Amino acid sequence: MRLFAEQGYDGTTIADIAAAADVAPRTVSLYFPSKHDIALSVPDEIASRLTAVFRRHPASGFLDALDIWLRGEADALDPQLVALLTAMYEANPALKAHGSSQIEEAVRVTGPALAAATGLPAGHPMNAVVSAAVGAALSQYFAAVLGHQSAADLHTAFMDCLRALVDTARRSAAG
Repeated sequence: MRLFAEQGYDGTTIADIAAAADVAPRTVSLYFPSKHDIALSVPDEIASRLTAVFRRHPASGFLDALDIWLRGEADALDPQLVALLTAMYEANPALKAHGSSQIEEAVRVTGPALAAATGLPAGHPMNAVVSAAVGAALSQYFAAVLGHQSAADLHTAFMDCLRALVDTARRSAAG
């Protein structure tokens, strides 16, 4: 990620990555079939943990499962790694838009829970609005926590905000 931030995604080769890691290019390719896989490895891990929480707690509901996941992320995230991820995205904005199978799976698994929380049909546009707002809010939440704001101080207010967002969508379904 450091190389992608410094040299750009297109300007970084597998050979560059191997040299920085002090391994052979073939070793890098054994673990990561492409640069895309390397670039998205951290978001993939985060998405995998989100999917795992929703699968382990299927009856918890969208907000409760999200709450469980966020509490775990506070312990799991390495601030230096996330800072590198942020720098990589700033230098290569197109990477942020790239999906991966892990991220797609997280969206697929969380989507029905979100629809259940809002009370709207799965394909209703308001679910997409709420989902986008939750995604943007999560980005800001992690940025604040990684900027050394206390996760404990922010967490309750953040979850209250998400509850209000879901409640608003639920009210639109009822009336």
